[in-house]
Amino acid sequence: MTKKDKKKKVTRPSTRMGYDATEAEEEIIAEALKRKDMDTGLVELIDRDTSTPVIETYDGDTGELEGSIVLKNGNREGLLALVKIIETVDVEQDHDVNIKSFAHSGKFNIENSSKVDRLWDIDVSLKNIGSTDLKSKDISIRELGTESPDNVDSREFKITKDIKNLLLVKEFINTNPNADDALNINDIEKELLKLKDKKSGVSAKPAKPAKPPKEPEAEEEEEEEEEEIKGETWGDGGTLVETGLESFGISIDKENVVYFAIVLRSMFDKPVSNIKVVKNIPDDFTNPVIKDTTEGRANIEGNQIVWTIDKLAPEYTVMLKFTCNIMVTDITKRRTGTIEVTYQSASSFAEGLDIGKFDAYTRNKFYIDTVERDEEPGIFDCKLVFDNSSEFIIQLFNADVYSPEDESIKFVDIDPNDVPLLPSGAQWHSTKWKFESEEYPTFRKKLEFRVMPDFQTIVNGTVALSDVILEIGSITGVMSYNLTEVPTYRTKDVVATIKVVNNGSAPLNEVTLVQLTFSEEYQPPKADEIKLVWDGEEVEVTAAAVSFENNEFKIDLRDLKDSSTGMFKPESTMAFEYPIHCVNPARESTFESEITYLANTFPISQELEFKPEVPIIEAMHIRRKFRIGKEVVPIGDLGNYRIILTLENIGESKLHHLVLLDKVPDSFEYGTYSMTPEITDEVGQDTLKWDIDVLEVGDHLEITYEITGTGKYSPSDAQLAL
Repeated sequence: MTKKDKKKKVTRPSTRMGYDATEAEEEIIAEALKRKDMDTGLVELIDRDTSTPVIETYDGDTGELEGSIVLKNGNREGLLALVKIIETVDVEQDHDVNIKSFAHSGKFNIENSSKVDRLWDIDVSLKNIGSTDLKSKDISIRELGTESPDNVDSREFKITKDIKNLLLVKEFINTNPNADDALNINDIEKELLKLKDKKSGVSAKPAKPAKPPKEPEAEEEEEEEEEEIKGETWGDGGTLVETGLESFGISIDKENVVYFAIVLRSMFDKPVSNIKVVKNIPDDFTNPVIKDTTEGRANIEGNQIVWTIDKLAPEYTVMLKFTCNIMVTDITKRRTGTIEVTYQSASSFAEGLDIGKFDAYTRNKFYIDTVERDEEPGIFDCKLVFDNSSEFIIQLFNADVYSPEDESIKFVDIDPNDVPLLPSGAQWHSTKWKFESEEYPTFRKKLEFRVMPDFQTIVNGTVALSDVILEIGSITGVMSYNLTEVPTYRTKDVVATIKVVNNGSAPLNEVTLVQLTFSEEYQPPKADEIKLVWDGEEVEVTAAAVSFENNEFKIDLRDLKDSSTGMFKPESTMAFEYPIHCVNPARESTFESEITYLANTFPISQELEFKPEVPIIEAMHIRRKFRIGKEVVPIGDLGNYRIILTLENIGESKLHHLVLLDKVPDSFEYGTYSMTPEITDEVGQDTLKWDIDVLEVGDHLEITYEITGTGKYSPSDAQLAL
């Protein structure tokens, strides 16, 4: 037996497969039914009249009884022809969902699941083959046997276009203190929808079976790690991302809480199943805590978090959120850990590739029982019997029995939806019809049926996600005043010098200096009095960046990434100089100030804070009280004298920057100093000058030198004190 127009016909005048010219509409319906399949080999049969031992079938249009199904030993099961699209997909992507590599292998299988019955005249139609190298959507197979390799027809195919990753996997990492609120499913889903159309931009490579990893030697391992660190460091230090959902900066010498959100969204046409997500947690991270799973189950297993999901519906987003702690004491970059995902899908990766329809024959038998009545010779009771003698489930589309004299008369007329599926061994019996003839009756018959298939698309997929680097944020510095003592009841400026150093690995987008507490006696500078030298170059500090409120002085440099200077990069230095205005401070008053450096990355992460040591400015009640004396003492021969100059601090404060002068008369030569002077002409020729930096309270300083008179000298001239 053969299907019409498929192969050579066997001459059987009264029997024919297919449909007659009046059944075009039924043929269309039957073609549509060939697009359907079954997932299991169990037939559902509804018995509308349980009083009979058979299952009645009825005309779909008129509701009239057309026949009945007789099950073999009550069996309702049967085998299915297996039609499979089998794919293996391995995707590697970076943190931003860019596909780095894509490996794919595909094959199209038609399999005979029976060890007894062959399949023949098999026709399969595929849909959406445009993204593959398949030449035609239509495939015809003469027959499939019952033993390997003859029971499988297999054809390999490749994807020939750039593809989208149909299982979108994205990890969001946030070191911001408000990360829990920021990483919410609504905002994350909006971000995913922006990323879903990213294509690979790389050619698909054949998927290879996994090999056991080779143990690298220690030197190789070190080199690889160095390359990885370099390869993943972004131009901005790893903190500049397009979305406010992420930040990668952590603080040194602090317990940082890092939030992770792993999100999946399926772009497949059918549900994805058996999903397993494994997050590898590096040794630097401690105390992993699972915060939330919107679907599935997540567990901590050693240094991994394992998230399993039984089924994920198309266009549906699910999220796993967890935290880890990390504390670092140096600026070595820390990796966040890779992610591996495995899954199975029931729809092709090849942009909608699917099975359109299936048609095949197998062993069957049909006949007409013709029984002449005992009491009415020449009158026959007839019925058509279709016998599914195979192991398969059969779908009977059409059964027509015509009068031998007039083809317009049909004794049996079965439409495609009239007869339920027939399990293995089942028979369909038409209702009996009466036929009068003195000859042996012969009838013309037409039938059409197929073996029921199971359409299977089996995609075994993996997704590997690169990790990123957490940049270490750290600032340090020193501050000093040019004076720590100021006089009481006078106005005096003290210059503050504040040095800020970015000693971390993350560029900083915000740098803030806060100094407090000011008062009427100790007042902050104005904006135009502030000088900033950034890596050796002077940079203007705008008035908008300077504020003074509630006795708190602040220099606030924000959005540096958008400024002409750019962000405050690692190893860069800022030096601020500004005056502290000391205005008539009272006796024993002090300016005990606190200075705080604050800084942050972009996007914002945990704020950095550093407090340098700040000297105390004291108001000293300095009232200068001192005694200066001069004595001329004759020594040795006539004309020789020793000059004794004395300076004594008789007050209660130190004396600073004192100058002692003495004029040597013109008729004297001089020398033999106890303290060498500077010889100037400040008060005429031969003026001796001594600079004294500090004279402590109660100190007495004596300076001597000798003179010798020449010519007409007068000893009294030497007694002149300056």
